[in-house]
Amino acid sequence: MKVCGFTVPRSKTRRSCGAGRRARRPIGLAIALGLVFACSLARESAAEGNLLLAGVESRRSGENYAYLGALIPLGARGRLGQGWVQRYWIDGYRYSYDVSNPALYGVDPQRIRARGKGLEAALGYHFTRDGIAVAGYAGLRYADTEFSPDDPGSRVRGTKVWPKLQFEIAAPLGSRWESRNIASYTFGLEGYWLRTRLVTTIGDGYEVGPEVIALGDRDFKALKVGVALGGLRPTPDSSLGLRGGYHFQSESNAVYVGLDLAVKF
Repeated sequence: MKVCGFTVPRSKTRRSCGAGRRARRPIGLAIALGLVFACSLARESAAEGNLLLAGVESRRSGENYAYLGALIPLGARGRLGQGWVQRYWIDGYRYSYDVSNPALYGVDPQRIRARGKGLEAALGYHFTRDGIAVAGYAGLRYADTEFSPDDPGSRVRGTKVWPKLQFEIAAPLGSRWESRNIASYTFGLEGYWLRTRLVTTIGDGYEVGPEVIALGDRDFKALKVGVALGGLRPTPDSSLGLRGGYHFQSESNAVYVGLDLAVKF
């Protein structure tokens, strides 16, 4: 199965998943829900059972994102990769940005530090045929974000609930490569997260390839360009993925690194 661009051993089958995103203006929450956060579908036959997802991404000292999620087939005969699926997500995030408002703060610009947590619940459908895997999810995103010092003008300040949609598709490109794509949109926030990852298999089942991520909302836009390595197997029922690259954002350019773990249960 494929999760966030790396492979989890199945009893020799493969499959999928989905991820999240979110953010605000400078030095923002670009590391957030999307990540990642995020995942990609398999191109091969579906596997039965549930999937636990966990990971972390860091961009600057004190700026990070961590998540824990689960994909659970709906119904006794359900299976990931083909049919209805429940998706649950918990995350936490820290980030900072500058605000220029001399009338409100004694320093100009004022560095704002934010931290928050989020929950998601969604219902989705997986479909796999002829080497192409597709998934779609619809659900709600809850987030609670605090600032120090407070930023009354932030659109993500406090407790919010937004509808969210996510679409995923994976398809082979020739005999050696696969394209894995994710697009998510959070209504109200007008937040988007788009990722394209090209993957090829090397060595003993390892997967490697470039990734490009575009994300933003009403307050910011950012672009990430990096490389992902997947297929590392700490245990027979788990898979570990590593990723890293460069995050481009106005006055907030920085290297990012991340780790993702998928475990069958």
